Amino acid sequence: MNRAPGLKGQVLRWRRGLGARVAKPSLLWLTAEGLDPAAHAGRALELVASEHLLQHLICEPGLPLADEAALQAYARQLFGHYFGAAAQRWALAGWRMQGATGVSALHGLDLQALRQGLDAHQVSLRGLRPAWAAVLQGVSAEQPDWLRAPQAALAWVEGGLLTWLALRAGVVHELRHQRLAGPTVQALHEALAEIKGEASNAATQVLVQGYGLDAAQMPALPGVRQLAPLDAATPKPAWFEPLAQPIAALAHPDFAADIAPRSRLGWPLALCGALVLATALWSAWDSREQLRAAQQRVAALSAQLQRQPPPPRLDLAAQRGAARARAVLDQERLRVATEVQSLLQTPWGPLLSHVEQAGMGEPPEQGISWLGMDYSALRRELRLDGLAGDQALALQLVERLSAAPGWTDVVLSRFQTAGEGLAGQRFDLGAKLQPELLRDDLPRVSRSKPVAQP
Repeated sequence: MNRAPGLKGQVLRWRRGLGARVAKPSLLWLTAEGLDPAAHAGRALELVASEHLLQHLICEPGLPLADEAALQAYARQLFGHYFGAAAQRWALAGWRMQGATGVSALHGLDLQALRQGLDAHQVSLRGLRPAWAAVLQGVSAEQPDWLRAPQAALAWVEGGLLTWLALRAGVVHELRHQRLAGPTVQALHEALAEIKGEASNAATQVLVQGYGLDAAQMPALPGVRQLAPLDAATPKPAWFEPLAQPIAALAHPDFAADIAPRSRLGWPLALCGALVLATALWSAWDSREQLRAAQQRVAALSAQLQRQPPPPRLDLAAQRGAARARAVLDQERLRVATEVQSLLQTPWGPLLSHVEQAGMGEPPEQGISWLGMDYSALRRELRLDGLAGDQALALQLVERLSAAPGWTDVVLSRFQTAGEGLAGQRFDLGAKLQPELLRDDLPRVSRSKPVAQP
C-alpha cells in the first residue's frame, strides 16, 4: 500500500498549523454571516465582532466579584434571567477599569462551532474583541484630551443600531444599545439630540463614528463632533487596528482570551520544530534512496543468477545472500516507517508549549534563550541546548519540566560559561518523554510568595 499521499497530507497540515501559530494575524470584521475558515487556512486571525452580535452588562459598584469566574457567573445569571435558557450558552468576555466592571456577551454567533471550523483548517484565532472596545482604543489614542474630559461619550453607529458609550474621566459608566428609527443621519441626529437633552448628558463631549447610513454628514449638533463619513458600506479596518502600545487604563475584553498569547520565543521554537521535521524527512528520503539502491542490487543479482545458474552450492549461497539482503531491506523499511510515523504522531503543540512556558523568566526578557533541540521519537528522548543568565534559572527549568506530566529523567548534562559571542551560561538538558501524557498547560511551580489582592 502506498502511504505517500497520506504522509504528505499530514506533513502539509502540520506545517500549515505551525505557520499559523507564528504568523502575523489578519484583522477581520465579524458579522452574523460568520466567516469561511477554508478561505483562511494556515493563517492567523484577529476578529472584531459587530455590535449586532453583542449584549452588554455593567455591574453595580461594590458587588463581591473578585475574579473572572465570579464575574462571569453573575453575568450569566442576569443574562439568563432576561434572555432565557439560550443565554447560558453565550460566550462571555469580562472587563475591569478603575473600579468599573462589566461583561459583553456574544449572542449572535456560536463561538464553539467557529473555533472547531478554524481548528479544522489550521487557523489560529488570536483575538475576538467587541466592536465598542476596539473602537474606544483607537479613538482614545487619537483624541487624548477627549478621553480625559470630565464627561465624554462615544456614539458608534452600525446602520440602524447606535451603541452609546459614556465615560467619566476616562472610566466607562454606561454602555447600551439603542435602535434608530432608520439607518439615516436624521434618525441619528434625533437620537443624539434626545440623549444630549438629558440633564446628566448636557455637558458631555460626544464623538460620532460608524458606517451604514444614508449620507456622509450628520446635521450639526452642539457638543457633538463627527470623526469620519457615515455612509460607508463597511467599517474601515484602521478603526480597529490593535495599537502597538494599547492604553492599559481602558477595557480589554476578548472572547478568545483563553488562547495563549504570542510569545517572543515563538519563532525560535517554530524553527526548532521545523528543523526536527526537516531532519525526519531528510532521513526518510535518504533511507528511501538507500532502499531503492539495495533493491536494484538485489534485482541485478537475481537477473544474473537467472542468466547463469551457478553450481548447486553456489546457488544455495546466493539464495542465502538474497534472503539476508531482503531481511535487511525489510528491517530498514520498518525502521524508517516507524520513525516517521512516531514523529508525525508526536504532539508537537503541547511539547513546544511546555518548553516555551518553562523557559519564560520573570520578567520574560530574563528567560531561557534556546539554541537547539534534538528529539528521537523511537527512543522518546529529548535534548535541549540553551543559554541561561545563571545556574538557578536552569535548575528552575529542570524543576518545572520534571513536574509536568509526560516528562521524566529531566537532568542537566552540561553547564558551562558560554563561548565567544554568547552571553550567560550554556547548558544541555536531557529528558525522556511520554508523549501520550503531554497536555497544553504546564503546571505552575511557585517561584515567589503571591501578593494578596485587595
